[in-house]
Amino acid sequence: MKHKKIIIYLLSATLAFTLVSLGIPETVTAAEQPVITAAVTKANPLTGIKKLEKAKVSAVILGDSIAVSQGVSNPLKNGWTKELKTSLFKKYSNNIVWDNKASSGTTIDYCLQRATEIKSTTDAVFICVGRNDRNIYTPKQFSKKYAQLIRVIKRKAPDADIFCIVEPPMVSEDESLFLGIRTAIMEVSDKTESNLLDLWSIFPREQITLDGLLSDGLHPNTRGYKLISNYMYKRLVRVINAA
Repeated sequence: MKHKKIIIYLLSATLAFTLVSLGIPETVTAAEQPVITAAVTKANPLTGIKKLEKAKVSAVILGDSIAVSQGVSNPLKNGWTKELKTSLFKKYSNNIVWDNKASSGTTIDYCLQRATEIKSTTDAVFICVGRNDRNIYTPKQFSKKYAQLIRVIKRKAPDADIFCIVEPPMVSEDESLFLGIRTAIMEVSDKTESNLLDLWSIFPREQITLDGLLSDGLHPNTRGYKLISNYMYKRLVRVINAA
């Protein structure tokens, strides 16, 4: 019996070491939802969007209203896609060509539908969805659909880099429903070795300050989208240079 206890202990220790070595997310169970700690968020090396250093890059966007920069008077001029494209061009002298398949008010199901249209030559895919899903699906249900979406993308464009965007917080006394969606996105992103862009984490939690970055309590205003584009630019440049 003593020998069995020793063997079980050694196996447990070995398993724990393996999980840490592989970078499997550590979770902290909060009162409402399991939340992934920031320390385990990692950036995966890029291949498709790295082409921006020498040539133009084709990128698809799947998502909802935030993906189309709803909340500004002129999304084509002040939206996050325009701002990010301009910043990246100044850095690399090459354009990112957007194919925005997003639409306001949509859910993960719409993304699954539009993902089937992705061309095999696509270099990058940005997924920006989840805010509307919080009222329709449980985090577990959403997680399954999100993982399915990434499988579809990989099948349609095997060489594309995938970016999983967690949308910003909204002015609300209770964000618990969306926090479950956020956790699901972070977990699926890690398991599928996709690249996480956690916009939720860069916005303030204090409601009055947060409201100053939103146009209607939900969608970012010009300042809010500028914050988003700056974060995404720095993130992309960091991983492109590191690849």
